[in-house]
Amino acid sequence: MEQTMIWALLVPLSKNWELKKCERLFDEDVWEAVVSEATQNGINTIVFDLLDGIRYDSHPEIALEGAWSTDRMRREVKRLKELGIQAIPKLNFSATHDGWLCEYEHMLCTPTYYQVCRDLITEAAELFDHPPYIHLGMDEEDARHAAMSSLAIYRHKDQLWHDLRFYFDCVRETGATPWIWADPCFNYPEDFRQQIKAGELVLSPWMYNAIYPEHLTPIASRQAYIDYYSKEPYASLNMTYVEDDPFIVRFMKHALPCVNDGYTVIPCVSTFNKCRYNALDMLRYFKENAAPERVAGFITSSWRVLTPTYRETLMRDIQVFGRAKREVYEGFIPGEGESAADIPLTDATQNGTDVY
Repeated sequence: MEQTMIWALLVPLSKNWELKKCERLFDEDVWEAVVSEATQNGINTIVFDLLDGIRYDSHPEIALEGAWSTDRMRREVKRLKELGIQAIPKLNFSATHDGWLCEYEHMLCTPTYYQVCRDLITEAAELFDHPPYIHLGMDEEDARHAAMSSLAIYRHKDQLWHDLRFYFDCVRETGATPWIWADPCFNYPEDFRQQIKAGELVLSPWMYNAIYPEHLTPIASRQAYIDYYSKEPYASLNMTYVEDDPFIVRFMKHALPCVNDGYTVIPCVSTFNKCRYNALDMLRYFKENAAPERVAGFITSSWRVLTPTYRETLMRDIQVFGRAKREVYEGFIPGEGESAADIPLTDATQNGTDVY
């Protein structure tokens, strides 16, 4: 039986993968608008970035003030199911994005840490009525991102593979499949293939700019790009396009080989970088170049919190994703103004000015 493709939206219940114990940034009216927009745009999966936005029964001490109760989470999972939307839990155990773990962040690789991680994964599975996937994060755990913290810690080599296997075992014990960002695969491609076999997990390669030559973004097209890329480590690279960024070059080098080696992917798109062609290019790229059985679906994230300030940004991200899905996978031929690339991506918080 042919498996339904995943068309997913990432919804943050907390921003504390990035910020240290910020206030809870979540508006109920905006959440209802997001659900409505998602159903209108063919989204069949919502991935909740839980972090400390839930008051877990196992570890209530890490919850933000105003965090959802476990009963509220169960109700939302049930409600979404009735709307035809599968709810998936997401945590993030990357050592550079784990401020949400509070004191346990500084107990990395200790027995206490491992027990807390197991508790949270097990409880997340139960809260979501034993979902098919549990997303574990694991992006940007490297020296460069660790250096941004006052306590610079990241795992690599044997410790990284040990901990990934631990998380994966915890997820599989619940009956779910582990889902992570593709960073460990792209950072250590040979070691990853030796340590983590295809079929063990699902990977999300993420990239938020254009792919095809006719859609590339000249750095000279926007002052914000000029300012950003005039500094090191970029200035000496003599870049012409934003897509010459080493991160994007790395994506182009590793994304398809990962799929060709048998790993299943759910690529992530976004309007975060204000690239009008990102969703269209990403969907087209994987549809045209990857074996269809290896592409389980796609996910989008605006990387904005659910507050009135970002309401329009959130809606537009969903709309771009929905239109790209129709154009690339459903054969819709857009008229004037109907393409995913026709939706303006200026951010309301920036007075109508695009900011990189």
